[in-house]
Amino acid sequence: MADLRTLLSAVLGVALGLVLIVAPETVIRIQTAGRLPTDRRGEYGSDSTVPTRWRRLTQAVGAALFAGGLYFGWLALA
Repeated sequence: MADLRTLLSAVLGVALGLVLIVAPETVIRIQTAGRLPTDRRGEYGSDSTVPTRWRRLTQAVGAALFAGGLYFGWLALA
């Protein structure tokens, strides 16, 4: 019988991983309250671009969470 907590953690890992992979710019903007730490100048409401390095790092973390979620789900159901 699969442990409920392990299954829930697997679902959470897969879901969070997918969000980080699919929408990294949105996650970065939410975590920095709409303004990037390097963007302290400019007019209120002006948008700046998210650096590619941050986007790729966020996607890499998402891939790790996705893989971890799949692994724990496989362990729980096996």
